[in-house]
Amino acid sequence: MRSLAPLLLAACVLVGCASNPRWKRQVFAFNRSFTYRTAENTYELDPYAGFLVPPERTLAGPIRAWMRASGVFGRVVEPGSGLTPTLVAEVSVNELYGDLRQASRPVGTMTIHFICYEVKDGDPGRIVLDRVCAHETPLARKTPNALMAAWDADLREIMGEINSEYSKAISNDR
Repeated sequence: MRSLAPLLLAACVLVGCASNPRWKRQVFAFNRSFTYRTAENTYELDPYAGFLVPPERTLAGPIRAWMRASGVFGRVVEPGSGLTPTLVAEVSVNELYGDLRQASRPVGTMTIHFICYEVKDGDPGRIVLDRVCAHETPLARKTPNALMAAWDADLREIMGEINSEYSKAISNDR
């Protein structure tokens, strides 16, 4: 699969995966500026680098693309599809920032929570997968472009893990 960095920068529609995942905003409030963690409880916003749309929307398209390309999720629909889902994936971006606390080893940090559950007659059913995936990738340099490249690598690792875990979960059910 090609690099997700251009997709991360593009304005993406709300998520609608594996039959219509829903995004939930976490306590860690995101805004469009890139965020850098500079101390244990200190975060700084980049006044010059940011997302065109909120990060959770920006990630929606690439996440759907990964789910679709993996083949394990079946048909992955866009938001607003007329299809009635039998599986829903709720995806929450819990952390997304550049971690500069160790000056000699800055990293891009991403944590995403996936909950996949069955749906019958419009009601939530059995949880198939409940997984929080976190990944950190060292930054080549302390620049917004390097941070985007690190997040791209983080998302690749996380989606590889989710695809593998979901595949195992459904094969255990057979």
